[in-house]
Amino acid sequence: MSIQKGSGIAISRLSYHGFFHLGGPIEDRGRLRYIDGCTDSLIVPPVMRGDACLNLLHFPPHTQQTPHTHPSIRVGVVVRGGGTCVTPARQIALTPGLAFVIRAGSLHSFHTQDSELLVIAYHPDSDFGPTHENHPMINRTILQTQK
Repeated sequence: MSIQKGSGIAISRLSYHGFFHLGGPIEDRGRLRYIDGCTDSLIVPPVMRGDACLNLLHFPPHTQQTPHTHPSIRVGVVVRGGGTCVTPARQIALTPGLAFVIRAGSLHSFHTQDSELLVIAYHPDSDFGPTHENHPMINRTILQTQK
């Protein structure tokens, strides 16, 4: 297989048997609401509850995000625009192409000035997704009872 004219990201994790996914192309803004006027889209959703997912985060101009944490690591790549990641220890300039890691439980926030910021973020776990008892195929299978 070959890919012509484009860019992408490949993610693997030790001891995790993921499901092959192709996601994208990315959009200008997320489809889901996120904190402080930001938006989010699932580029690659979890196959099952608890599985990893890949998100597109959109931070509009003049965002001053509320400081927050996540229960697990986050890995991100700045796709477009610019901003700052603010932590208690320092401020990190976010520019296109920059890859970063936010450790589990680390307090942080994203801030933008006059430009938007677009980030692709990897989440190693999710708190939603299909389960053996709740997924589209089983939910839409209507068993006929015999008399």
